[in-house]
Amino acid sequence: MEANRKIVEAAKKLILNCMGTKMDEKLLIVADEKTFDLGYGFAVAGRECGIETTFVEAPTQTKGEPPEAVAAAMEAADVEFLLTSMSYSHVKARIVATEKGARIASMPMMNMEIAENYLDADYPFIKKISEELAEMLTKAKTVRVTTEKGTDITFSAEGRECHADTGLLTNKGDLGNLPAGEAYFAPIENIGTGTIVVDGCIAYVGVLEDDIKLTLADGMITNIEGGKGAAKLLDFLKDKDVEAKGIAEFGIGTNPGAKIIGHPLVDEKVWGTIHIAFGMNLSFGGTRESNIHYDCIINKPTVYVDDVMIMKDGEHIY
Repeated sequence: MEANRKIVEAAKKLILNCMGTKMDEKLLIVADEKTFDLGYGFAVAGRECGIETTFVEAPTQTKGEPPEAVAAAMEAADVEFLLTSMSYSHVKARIVATEKGARIASMPMMNMEIAENYLDADYPFIKKISEELAEMLTKAKTVRVTTEKGTDITFSAEGRECHADTGLLTNKGDLGNLPAGEAYFAPIENIGTGTIVVDGCIAYVGVLEDDIKLTLADGMITNIEGGKGAAKLLDFLKDKDVEAKGIAEFGIGTNPGAKIIGHPLVDEKVWGTIHIAFGMNLSFGGTRESNIHYDCIINKPTVYVDDVMIMKDGEHIY
């Protein structure tokens, strides 16, 4: 089988530069049926770098934990690229691997378009902005988001650490996305009453043709209104647990090179947007357990941190 050389060369940069993989470390590539060719390209890159590389094909999933054999491989590796269709960022197997010191690039729903066009980013700039926002949000007690379309929701950030997704994952236990670019935290789970109007895209639903109005009470979605997008979201949630409607994450995109293309790996990084996620958040400081985690991207937000405006209609003004 012949690998896509553009993917192989891009992957080499990620393996050596973003992850800082050493010659004596064990590299793991996990893909599934939908991302097999991409995973194979990453595996070829690892081997051409002279690194011991294991390539695992997992089943295509929409919820739950990976199979035991995949979880065992994750626990044994030093550096990991998780290229599966469903995000492994928030599964227990990933948490265990991180606790054992693995450095993990979680790249769910990655495809050839993303790999060829969005992996080469301005990581020093992304690092600077993401860390600045993370420091600000870690100190915050409240975060309020409004939009001209009707979003008005306030979350509690008190006691929660905000994380910077910089794209540089060189320390033991590091976790991030590639392409990178966000500052994110887990809000207090039972706080958040108001309205969220999603006008960008939703993970597993896609780019929205029409806006979706989410009504929240005490951190839980109580009503979903809209057209085709709302119908798709309701259908997606049919087989998910009750906690899948619970607030899980607030994040700010910090990657100027990203665009909304219908893939959360890129969409949640877009400069000028914020994202609010629901479901699982145990993996980054929350207490909510669920069998899914999905992000909702909102355009042109106005954001207040402890009543101080830091974004106005999508413009960073801090």
